Amino acid sequence: MRILLVCPAVPQPPSHGASRLVASPLLDHLGERHAFAVVAAAAPGDSAAAHTWLASAAAPVEIVPAHRMRHPLSGRPAEGLRVLAAAVRRASAVFRPDVVHLEGALLAPLAQVTGVPCVLVCHGAHVAGARGSGRYKRLRARLDERHESGWAREWFGAVTARVVECEDDRRISSAHVPLEQIEVIPGGLDIERYAYRRIGHPSRLVFTGDVSSPSELEAAHRLATSILPLVRTRVPRAELLIAATGDAEAAQSLGRLEGVRVESRLGDLRPSVWSAGVYVSALAGGSGAGHASRLLEAFALGTPVVASAASLARLDDVVPGQHVLGAADDADLADAVSLLIREPIVATTLARNARALVEQCRTWRTIVRRYDDLYQRLGQPPMEKAA
Repeated sequence: MRILLVCPAVPQPPSHGASRLVASPLLDHLGERHAFAVVAAAAPGDSAAAHTWLASAAAPVEIVPAHRMRHPLSGRPAEGLRVLAAAVRRASAVFRPDVVHLEGALLAPLAQVTGVPCVLVCHGAHVAGARGSGRYKRLRARLDERHESGWAREWFGAVTARVVECEDDRRISSAHVPLEQIEVIPGGLDIERYAYRRIGHPSRLVFTGDVSSPSELEAAHRLATSILPLVRTRVPRAELLIAATGDAEAAQSLGRLEGVRVESRLGDLRPSVWSAGVYVSALAGGSGAGHASRLLEAFALGTPVVASAASLARLDDVVPGQHVLGAADDADLADAVSLLIREPIVATTLARNARALVEQCRTWRTIVRRYDDLYQRLGQPPMEKAA
């Protein structure tokens, strides 16, 4: 089959960014079965190596300048979508795809461009309730919710199939897309890259997150100012590492607290996770695809996980008590962390169960087969589908 992959950022392995999570594994694992073309928007952080890798994985490839996809006030499509639409038309004329794969809900208007079956992959339910504290944040959240609801009503109808990552997203999405058009396909992991090693310092906690995100900054703050002090009343040598691949300036003040270290702009988070005895995630709001993938990385790497219910919201196949210790509040999180520090057999059992889950259900090799099945169903001629 011929598959046109359209992305709001240049695909590159590996990446935590939601707009890149699925694209590069598809090219890696399905490139020998199908022909891929790629249209993507450039970004300031793109490397020459990423462009070289992409050129080796797909042809044709067109990289266009990045612009805003949606107007912040009107909620209407902006210049970025017009630029991508023109590139998609050019690629379709040359490549003649059987299926178009759109990465991200903001690309939904492009489903009207090609006239072939279109898969829209949504990283998050896209339409959620307004959240935020403070008058401005609540108003901003309500405006965002109205924009997203209107976007779904106007543009999702042209999509042939919509992919979401968990059953909760499927339930929310059914308000705008018929259930039979919604596929639940979770994210995956490269288990060769994320090798299992139980080598961490038993009393070290680690959190990996995008602390430029308000929800993840709040989680890091709770870990440093509330949860760690509770743990240290029982394990005085306990320490916390907050590790980020990007800028962690918003969290730097936490590094001045006793027992807390903040590291930023890390090229590889694996050593940070391996170095710890417990991975802790204390999100208070729903997690995005990027955060769910970081929990999967901890599962694969062998660092046992303690997590809030919100942190686990997008991981349908994860069972608290078997793969992870769940907790309702800061005191529960501290209790769970202290248990894993004091009981290495419990920690090892939890880590092994989590690794087994990743190996059985969450390798990219397994996940991309589900995309392959979807492409095959959508790309069949009408007579074959009827038969």
